[in-house]
Amino acid sequence: MKQTTVNFLWHMHQPYYRDDLSCEIVLPWVFLHALKDYYDMPWYLSQVEGIKATFNLVPSLLIQLRAYEDFEVRDKLLIALRKEVSALREEQKHYLAEHLFYANVEHMIKPLPRYFALYEKRLSFASREEAAAQFSDQEFLDLEVLYLLAWCGLYLRKHNTLVAQLLEKGAGYSQQEKIALLKSLSEFIATIIPFYKKLMDEGRIEVSTTPFNHPISPLLLDIENGKRANPSTPIPDVKGDLSGDAVIQTERAIDYYTKLFGHKPTGFWPAEGAVSYDFLKLIRERGILWAASDEEILYKTLGKHDKQAIYRRNRLFFDEDAKESIALFFRDHALSDLIGFTYSGWEAEKAVEDFIGRIETIHRESRDDTIVNVILDGENAWEYYPNNAFDFFSLLYNKLVELPWCETATMGESMQNDKVPETTLTHLEPGSWIGGNFNIWIGHKEKNRAWELIYRTRADYEKRQSQLDAATQKRILKEFLIAESSDWFWWYGDDHHTAEMATFDALFRKHLINVYYLMQETPPDDLFVPIAAETEAEKNLFLKEPTSEISPFIDGRIVNFFEWLGAGEMDLEQELSSMNMEDFRIKKVLFGWDEQHAYFAMQGEIAELVGRGEIILQAPEREYRFAIGNTPVQQGDIRYQAGEIFELRLPKMPIYGEEIRFTLMVEGKIAQQIPLYSKIALEKMDHLELYWFV
Repeated sequence: MKQTTVNFLWHMHQPYYRDDLSCEIVLPWVFLHALKDYYDMPWYLSQVEGIKATFNLVPSLLIQLRAYEDFEVRDKLLIALRKEVSALREEQKHYLAEHLFYANVEHMIKPLPRYFALYEKRLSFASREEAAAQFSDQEFLDLEVLYLLAWCGLYLRKHNTLVAQLLEKGAGYSQQEKIALLKSLSEFIATIIPFYKKLMDEGRIEVSTTPFNHPISPLLLDIENGKRANPSTPIPDVKGDLSGDAVIQTERAIDYYTKLFGHKPTGFWPAEGAVSYDFLKLIRERGILWAASDEEILYKTLGKHDKQAIYRRNRLFFDEDAKESIALFFRDHALSDLIGFTYSGWEAEKAVEDFIGRIETIHRESRDDTIVNVILDGENAWEYYPNNAFDFFSLLYNKLVELPWCETATMGESMQNDKVPETTLTHLEPGSWIGGNFNIWIGHKEKNRAWELIYRTRADYEKRQSQLDAATQKRILKEFLIAESSDWFWWYGDDHHTAEMATFDALFRKHLINVYYLMQETPPDDLFVPIAAETEAEKNLFLKEPTSEISPFIDGRIVNFFEWLGAGEMDLEQELSSMNMEDFRIKKVLFGWDEQHAYFAMQGEIAELVGRGEIILQAPEREYRFAIGNTPVQQGDIRYQAGEIFELRLPKMPIYGEEIRFTLMVEGKIAQQIPLYSKIALEKMDHLELYWFV
């Protein structure tokens, strides 16, 4: 019987949030995901005998995890949380009044009644400063404890007695209980890395890694690769050679991994799945046996879109004698993104059925044994699932082990599975997991400006390098390696957005500023000027509420400016996500209502969807389906038509009080969830009286 092997790779990563000159961790995301995800994800797997997977742990994450094992760690958030509320400075209260609500409302805040009540109280104030002034000391204390509890994953809730007791108590917490909780959580974090080691020693998982600071290395040894991957990409005019840093990032990652786990890694998930021939040759020369990237890289290399090619083993050879080579795995883009961005809005049973059905189709259509590589972020998606995705994974893993024709394996095991045919590659096109190019990290004026500052700072350093002692040179090199992390470039530009853009921007520039301080020189003035053109608050937000009633005629066109004037707007390219926006067919949704009807207009690649696409409107107790065609369809009070846009009218009341979302289907397959992580609630956005005037 032919077999299909599913290779799960869960990528665990956070950038280096610590400012080494102040010794303070500026953002708490490593700590928070440690409570909720870094232990829970391998624990989910450990509960189902027979399931295997690969976990990719980035050194910049691991080194910060180790820091959080210390209760006294200098983290901006935890410094404030350890204080008595009465001892907090005013600016600390302002900070907490904002950051203590950084949690998924539906799945983390709402289940805790006291937390949700405080959240609703916070919404009643226009600013964090006003909210902080109105919260009592006990409210602040409850908020602090509930925030920590909300971020506790299922493992902690089931196995930590204190966490369970505090959840049961629900409110009225004391300073002593808060400190006891913080100490217990730091002790828990100390068990995370040993748990991975235990599962690896048992043969349940493989742990791979990434160059130390998750660098885009820089652009895989040559910045001109940005243009090679996409000839239309503007490249900054910079001089210098940072290729040596890629070697250091790689060797330091291998050394740190070996120190923690007792042996060298065999595989790499390069930062952002970004690869080039020269980079893969570099890591192979240092003992790495396999690497992974996105399917788009293989298609570009082969010169054709051959979906079956990603289900075979692939091996890149570096010389004609076929002595040096590296095994390559290419992710199934659709399957990976379904878990990361779509199934969170489905019932677990339906999601698992869909996933298994897709694996079964791959198995059925292949003549040989196959491998299916499901590779995605292992930490950020689960808060959008009920129960931190435990129900989904429990059902998925149990269903997979029941299939006689399917198995799971680690990448290292699949590399050696000679039952799966292997394709020989002699060259490889450079690119990343997004679009097969580097446009997320170079090309936009903000991204290019960041590169210019790195290269200029490096040139200034190299002029002084010989005058500096070895210890100072070592500290400066560390600042450069951190500044080369892909994360800074991810957030610059207009393709991804975060409420903490100003902090990311400042932290990136601070690493370069530190170089000058370490050289005992005055940093250039422009390093103190934000690179991001606007603050996040000034950028277009994902969601704008309607400001007046609308009654557009449904004909697939915007006939005049006033037709949709006053409509609400969802700009999907501005939605907070880590998804590749190039994959979206629908870019923007306009919506509104009048007394009788609700209206929706979808903008994007509508012409390409005519005859191929279908829009599904999903409400809790009903579902509507609309084929995308260029002739008007009238079904009772429902009317829709595609043209330059897709327009839809339907009765208002059946959906007005419901939470709804859309799914775009293309040729019977899910292409997009609209919106990604939330639902649309028209009634909750009905604040039209605020906009009435005389």
